[in-house]
Amino acid sequence: MKLLVIHPHLSIIGGSEKLTQILVYELEKKRKNIEILVLTGSRNKELFPETSKIKFKLFKEAPVKAKNLRIKRLINAFLTLSEVMDDFCPDAVLAMIQEPIYLVLSKIVKPNIGTAIYIHFPFEEELTKDNVVEFIKVYRFPGFYESFYKFVDLKITNSNYTAKVLYEKFGLESNVVYPAIPWDFFKEKPSLDQDPGPSIISVGRFVPHKRFTILLKLFKDRIKPLIPEARLTIVGIPDPRYVDYYRKVVELADRIADVEVISRPLTPLELAKLYRQSRVYVHLRIGEHFGMAPVEAMSQGTVPILPSKSGLAELLTHRVSGFKYENDNELITYILEVLKVPRDKYLKLKRNAYYKSLYFTPERFANDILGYLNLVV
Repeated sequence: MKLLVIHPHLSIIGGSEKLTQILVYELEKKRKNIEILVLTGSRNKELFPETSKIKFKLFKEAPVKAKNLRIKRLINAFLTLSEVMDDFCPDAVLAMIQEPIYLVLSKIVKPNIGTAIYIHFPFEEELTKDNVVEFIKVYRFPGFYESFYKFVDLKITNSNYTAKVLYEKFGLESNVVYPAIPWDFFKEKPSLDQDPGPSIISVGRFVPHKRFTILLKLFKDRIKPLIPEARLTIVGIPDPRYVDYYRKVVELADRIADVEVISRPLTPLELAKLYRQSRVYVHLRIGEHFGMAPVEAMSQGTVPILPSKSGLAELLTHRVSGFKYENDNELITYILEVLKVPRDKYLKLKRNAYYKSLYFTPERFANDILGYLNLVV
């Protein structure tokens, strides 16, 4: 199989980029007769090295004048895709982010090509009138082409939560394939008999909808007074679109005892160590379509507390492998419960969370994606 994978930015490392990395290198291991070309607008060469079976190509700057940046980026994408179809001759095209325009352009160049898309969420939730240009600069076109989902042969979504939204808003059915986390999180089994004490961790980019400032205020006003020895660790990467928010998080954290903010990229092994030092993983984003960080935490035995309105929550058994909350009052109730629960009951929660995480391996993810791709080849 010759597979063309498209992701417009592989230098900004978030969930979709990590999942693209997991997929292409796992497919390389699984299939002897596979060739993969990854088309992108930018690439981190350390995280995305070329191999004998995996090559990368950047969108070319076309010698065409266009006053509109969006049109200019589309011309670049179309001409580069035309070149790829001639030179690489893929059997199928897979977009690893919700940008159906690339698959429509692929069909224009080669009408009989099989196309598939992995949809994290049908809409870009971080889009505003002030940052739309920043998206277009990195070959993203949110708010312009969502109606094109219907022209893609195969729709894959990351959770039933996302699948439901796709169906309700566009009347389109999809196949659910839950994401994976890197093998590094499974290299060493955590000690399921160790209790790290009253500690909390939360991980994500420093953007407003992750609600880190809310977590800090809740920790200071409602957790610390009841559990003075409690600790909070927040791990994330500053987003250039939200620098002011990142500064606000740091300033607030500096005024609260026993809070640590880590704002540099960490390896999976470094993250695993931090997860193991925490009893509780807290996810404050409401409506998260999935979220890989909670699964990473579970793989180290950290008990997750997630909003019930989220993709990952549909895989948790409440009070068995984690907790689901409806509002911030419930969130505090469950945090305090896990921090105070007797050791034997905590260790049972820890074991259940760990065993649940074993489903999210790269092998399972690649097998599922490959199985669906075979339908369009």
